Amino acid sequence: MGDVNETTEFLPTTAYAVLGLLSFGEGLSGYELRQRALGSLRFFYWSPAQSQIYRELRRLEAQGFVAPQRVEQQDRPDKTVYRLTASGRSELVRWIESSPIDPPVIKHPAALRLFFGHVVSGERRHEILSNHMDNVEDVLGELEALTVGLDDDERVQLARAVSGWAVSIYRGDLRGAGAVASALDADPVSMR
Repeated sequence: MGDVNETTEFLPTTAYAVLGLLSFGEGLSGYELRQRALGSLRFFYWSPAQSQIYRELRRLEAQGFVAPQRVEQQDRPDKTVYRLTASGRSELVRWIESSPIDPPVIKHPAALRLFFGHVVSGERRHEILSNHMDNVEDVLGELEALTVGLDDDERVQLARAVSGWAVSIYRGDLRGAGAVASALDADPVSMR
């Protein structure tokens, strides 16, 4: 299968995100994968729906990149955990080594609204920006706690560095929002 993969297309990036989460060595259920993504990847890439996790797991299992294992539990319903297979690890490495690096795509709801903010009151524009800055402060607090909480395990040293990178991205967002706040204060013109 390794030779075939080298000439095939790449899977969706979200599939590689799942493989990457499993690459740390633990068997994880779909629910646990989503929790890991929400606790880490959401700060810089992806906040998956539970259905999306299971869709990716089915795709990866069909390719032989993950192996399911049923786990019996005493006080809860049994669950299925997934582990990265050798071919899944090879596919993850192939993607990291060979896929093109696309430019980042930023979905920024506050920036989108403020871009068209000339049609609403100055008060609403300030409110949008203030709410956004409060949200970023909250995320920064969570992200900084995550970064500090990562242990010294060699497998997470890069994850810690990337978390630090994400911290600087969010701090930069706050600086940019501050510049927009100055622009709002300087030009309170509204079409309303």
